[in-house]
Amino acid sequence: MKKLICILHFSLIVAASGADATREVTPAKLVPLVAEALSKSFELDQGELILEPTRAINSIPIPIDTASISIQLITQPYTQPTAFMKAHYRVLANGKAIGEQVNFFKARLMRNVWVTHKIAQRGKNLGEIKLLNKKTDTINLRDGIWTGKPDETQQLVTTVSAGSIILERHLRRTPVIFRNQTVDAVLQHKALEIRLRVLALEDGAPGDLIRLRNTRSSKEIRGKVVNNREVKVTY
Repeated sequence: MKKLICILHFSLIVAASGADATREVTPAKLVPLVAEALSKSFELDQGELILEPTRAINSIPIPIDTASISIQLITQPYTQPTAFMKAHYRVLANGKAIGEQVNFFKARLMRNVWVTHKIAQRGKNLGEIKLLNKKTDTINLRDGIWTGKPDETQQLVTTVSAGSIILERHLRRTPVIFRNQTVDAVLQHKALEIRLRVLALEDGAPGDLIRLRNTRSSKEIRGKVVNNREVKVTY
């Protein structure tokens, strides 16, 4: 009987110690989880947010049988990623809060972007210059990054230095009609089609609505650019 009591007592001790057993969630595991939580809060649909702690981060003990670990942001003072950020967050083990931390990070937002290989002159279209597609830190950029396909349909409106990221403000659609060029204006109403010669008063790419002048009456009209010879005037 005494032997049986000892066995039961030992079993209870083992069970208790097993229930209290924990394992450590290290900074190497925590930091990517914090980055993921911040990315969701910023609703990032492009780029990868990478965090580097500026101070030591403590490991968090969690129950050894934890199946899932997640991060819940407690405060979020930022509307977009910045080069240096503070994160106040709660660690959840199987959805249950087990600890809080405040950490400071240096951040990078890595995106695939188009970068000039050498200086690109104003007026060149993107099909004429050499661009490199590379992953670059864009966290300090506030202007829109151009993400299209480099071809002759996009033209530089400013000279861009070597190694620069192509931004939306650097470009316009390549004009096919130019100011002071004489083109055909087509006016179509039902089965009736009228053509007349007009003078373009501004540059225009296909689809652009530009100002025109009737060379006979000097009246100003507007037309949509079709190609390099023709504009369509709506009735």
